[in-house]
Amino acid sequence: MRFRSLRIKNFRNYADLVLEIPPGIVVFYGPNGHGKTNLIEALHLLLRGESFRPVTPTSLLNFNSPNDSGLVLGQLQQQNLLHDVRLSYSHGKKTVAWNNRQTSACSLARQFPLVLFSPESLAAIKDGPEARRQLLDDVVRSHSLANSKTFKDFQRALRTRNRILRDAKRGLTPEGSAQQLLQSLDASYFPLAVELTMARLQTLKALQNDFQLAASFVLKQSAVDISVEYLISQRNVGGWSRSDLFIAMHNRALELRETELRTGLSLVGPQRHDIRILFAGKDSRFFCSQGQQRALILSFKMAQILYYYRAYQVYPVLLLDDVLSELDPIRRANLVKFLKGIPAQIFLTTTDLSFAMDFGDRRINVFRIEQGAVELTMARLQTLKALQNDF
Repeated sequence: MRFRSLRIKNFRNYADLVLEIPPGIVVFYGPNGHGKTNLIEALHLLLRGESFRPVTPTSLLNFNSPNDSGLVLGQLQQQNLLHDVRLSYSHGKKTVAWNNRQTSACSLARQFPLVLFSPESLAAIKDGPEARRQLLDDVVRSHSLANSKTFKDFQRALRTRNRILRDAKRGLTPEGSAQQLLQSLDASYFPLAVELTMARLQTLKALQNDFQLAASFVLKQSAVDISVEYLISQRNVGGWSRSDLFIAMHNRALELRETELRTGLSLVGPQRHDIRILFAGKDSRFFCSQGQQRALILSFKMAQILYYYRAYQVYPVLLLDDVLSELDPIRRANLVKFLKGIPAQIFLTTTDLSFAMDFGDRRINVFRIEQGAVELTMARLQTLKALQNDF
């Protein structure tokens, strides 16, 4: 699977760009702030229906354009089939189409998988629980349409529940009426909460062997003691059943009902859970260096690639946004060595072509990005370090 072309119109700093994408490694090279990450974002937005960056309803629009609508259009090839994927946005609303038929972001995530490496993802261990949940949910949602639908349905139920709680806090809904509304919503909210939690637990279990193998590769250790715990209220629930989870969450919600009404926020459910990565039996958040933490996240992402291929015999598109500069030379070399053996389409951004990255006999295509202008400046069978001499 690979992108053959990309068109973006009225998007970020691009007024109208048509980009033909050749086979091989694609490098977006240039100074910071000139639009490299915007191209990675467009690819991600097209296949996931959402950005990996904080956005507002109007932030995707080109700031120099009076037009309030935009477009991201891509053509992808899977074996001998061509697919057109189109995402249009106007007045803060997005519409997704696949081969001229409206579809859902869930369907695209399953059909056209991708894995994103970013500086933000590398910091997931030391950041808050939301970053770690996002790391796991990225795997959960892309693995199956059922998982993606469960995630979407739970988010919808959570928004409804939070709206009831906010209205009660503001006095817009009497407390007694709010209690009745919450009780009626429990019948859908908690089964969805349990299903999403179970999907996360099953994903962590399926990833375990690949995670250990990848960590051994990145850390250059023959035997790496790595495990992941799933935490609810700081308790590891890795061995819990559906009924265990349902009873625990439902009872906890009853205990916190008054607090939820007072704060106007749902305090029980997967949106409050956390994961803990253990290295040699210790919490990596507190007992690992920053370099080790980044190595573990790299390993987790690599395991995601292997996990998806084992399930579907298809490699995801890989997006590396300014990740190489965040790694020390050893971790960077290990990542490149791993990617060298993965026949996936790879996009990466960099401000520096001096990194010695050997992708073997794969073609490296360097696009120079400057002030929103994109130019294919080099396409050769050589390392990036050799390419540096041509600039």
